[in-house]
Amino acid sequence: MKQFLFFSLLFLNTITNAQINLIKNGGFEREAANWRGGDDISTISPYDKKSGKNSVLINQYVGTDWKGIDQIFLVAKGTYAIEFSIWIKTASIEEQKEAYKAGVMIAEFLDESEKSIVSEPITQIRGTTPWTFYKKAIKTPSGAKKVRIMLALAQTSGSIYFDDVSAIVISEADYLKQNPEN
Repeated sequence: MKQFLFFSLLFLNTITNAQINLIKNGGFEREAANWRGGDDISTISPYDKKSGKNSVLINQYVGTDWKGIDQIFLVAKGTYAIEFSIWIKTASIEEQKEAYKAGVMIAEFLDESEKSIVSEPITQIRGTTPWTFYKKAIKTPSGAKKVRIMLALAQTSGSIYFDDVSAIVISEADYLKQNPEN
C-alpha cells in the first residue's frame, strides 16, 4: 500500500509539473492540421525530418514572395513568459540586404482582436544548414491575449524544413535564468 501511495504521489507530481506545448501539431505528425497557409505554400515531408514521421518544407526557387504558414494560440492570463523552440534545416536560402529576409520563425503577440502588439523573431537563417535547434524565451507583453507563430521564407528564395515547433509557458525565474540581463 505504501508503494502504491508513493507512486501515485510521484505520478501526480509529474503531471502537475509537466509543461504543455501550446502549439498544436508542432511535429506535423497529423500533416498540416492546425496550420494555416495551404498546400500551395508548404509540403509535408516524410523523408527529411528531425523526429517523428514528418516535417514541413517550404520551397521558393525564384522570386522573393513571403511564403509561410502560421498558427494562433491563446495566452493564459498571468503568463509571465513563453519559451519558443524549433528544429530547422535549410538549403540555399539566398542572402538579402535586409536581415528579416531569411528563413524565419516569428512570434507575434496579439491583442484580443488579433491586432499586433509586438513581433519577435525567434530565428533568421540564410544559406545551408543541417538540422539545428533554436530556442528563445520572450516576456509576454502587456495586453497580449494571443500569439501567432509564423514559419516562413520571408521574401527570399531557398528551401527550409521545420520540425518539433514548441511554445511553453515559463515562470519569471526560468525566464531570468535564460535572460540574466533583463
